[in-house]
Amino acid sequence: MSTSPTRRRDARVAVVAALCAVFGLALLPAGAYMAYLAVWLGVTLAAALTGIKPLTLARRGFVALPFVLAALPLVFTRHDELLWSGSVNGVSLTISGAGLRILLSAAAKAWISVQISLVLIARHPIESVVGSLRRMRLPDALATGIGLTVRYLDLLRDEGLRMLRARASRSASPLGDGRARAGGSLRWRARVTGNLAGALFLRAYARAARIEEAAAARGGTGSLSIGTEVPADPRLFAGLAASIIMVVTILVVGSLLPQW
Repeated sequence: MSTSPTRRRDARVAVVAALCAVFGLALLPAGAYMAYLAVWLGVTLAAALTGIKPLTLARRGFVALPFVLAALPLVFTRHDELLWSGSVNGVSLTISGAGLRILLSAAAKAWISVQISLVLIARHPIESVVGSLRRMRLPDALATGIGLTVRYLDLLRDEGLRMLRARASRSASPLGDGRARAGGSLRWRARVTGNLAGALFLRAYARAARIEEAAAARGGTGSLSIGTEVPADPRLFAGLAASIIMVVTILVVGSLLPQW
C-alpha cells in the first residue's frame, strides 16, 4: 500500500521552527508578559492558517498547567518582594512577588509551548514528524517514544473521561444547607482528583507494559514502522535560517517590551 504524499512530507523545517520557538520562549525573562503575548499571537496566527480556532487552541493548551503546580511553593518559600505576610490557622505564610512572577511566567511558557506542539502536529501528520526526526539523527528510541505518545493521547483522554464519569456517578448526594453540597467538599474533590490522576498514570504504565510485551512476542525491535522514508524538502536551509531569525526576533522583542 502506497503512502499518501501528505504523509510523506519533510517536516524538519516545521520541527526545527517549533523547537526554536519554544527555545526562544524559554529564554525570555520572567515577567515579560508582553513578549509572551506577542509570541502567542504568532502561534494563533499559524494555527488560524491551519484551521484551528484561537479559543480551541487556547483551551487545549491548558493541559500543561497542572504540571506547573510544581512551581507553586516558590510563591510561599521565597522572601523577596513580599506582597503579604501573616498567619493562617497558626501557620506563618508569606507571598513573594518574585515567586508569583516565576509561577505565572512558567505557566504562560508551558501553555504557549503546548500550543506550538499542537500546531506542529496539526500541520504535519505524526508519520512525517517521526520520519523527519529520524533524518535529524534523533535516537530511534526517542523518535518511537514520541510517535507512540502522540498516537495514544486520545486513548488516555478517553480513559480519563471514563474515570471522571465514574466519579460523577458515585459522588451524588442530596442537596442540603450549609456545607452539605452535592459531590462533597472542595478538599474531598481535590483528594479524589489526585487519586484519579495517580490511577490514570498506573493504568497508562500497565498498558504500555502490555504493548511492549506484545510487540516483543511478535519480534518487535522497538522501532515504529512509520516515517521511514521522507523526501528532503528543497527549502530546508531557508527554513532553518528563518527559524534562527525567529529566535533572535523573540529575544529582541522580549528585551524591548516592558517587564513586570
